[in-house]
Amino acid sequence: MFVTGCGCLLPGFLLVATIAWSMQLFGQLINKSEAWRGLAELITYDDSARGTPTGEEDNPNTPVDESREPGDFELLLGGDIPFSGGVEAYWFGRSVPGPEQRDRSYGEDAMSVTFLKLPSDQSEAATAAAPGTPTHEDMTVPVQGVMLRGRRLPEMVSDEIYFQISGLEEVRGAGAAVWLRERFLVPEEDDEEFDLILFFQRPGSSQPVTDADIVEFLEPFHVAELRADEPKEDPPAEDEGR
Repeated sequence: MFVTGCGCLLPGFLLVATIAWSMQLFGQLINKSEAWRGLAELITYDDSARGTPTGEEDNPNTPVDESREPGDFELLLGGDIPFSGGVEAYWFGRSVPGPEQRDRSYGEDAMSVTFLKLPSDQSEAATAAAPGTPTHEDMTVPVQGVMLRGRRLPEMVSDEIYFQISGLEEVRGAGAAVWLRERFLVPEEDDEEFDLILFFQRPGSSQPVTDADIVEFLEPFHVAELRADEPKEDPPAEDEGR
């Protein structure tokens, strides 16, 4: 109930605001090291994704990870969403304030990115344009030798109900969504089928999220391993007689 409204899941910053509110409400705002471990169960990644090591030990009693310098995209929050039926979300931000910060201003070229695991029967609604906004554009993006399907949204918009309960202001901006993995079974969830989707949003900007933005963010994540059962693109054949 915390991530749905009017029968559909709403994408972008709205979802993240709801996650922050619900996790804080139930005392389950986990630290970043725990969030990284949870994300690793959905998708593996290179160590570089976590930022440069500082040489210090992480204090498990704090929400930050003292062992790492923040990367270009910082993991701000993540984990299971309470009472959601298996939904998980992991929110990254570039020049985006974290949910615990009072200063809610955005830096130059800000972007938020959210990994979302949700039941497959909700994914189409989750990635559709919100009522009253320009329609989405279906697309495909080649990443690490596999073709991901996705949608580009001229505008994502947060919902009035959720930004009021979360304390965050309404956020609008261009966005995009790509499916990293579709219709995978989770035995722990009674063999329910889930999708793993990645949401991008440029807060306050109409500049489109490009294929290059998507590829750049996903570089340290092992997308191809999720699609190991799918055929890779064949390299161009050399001319005969050469």
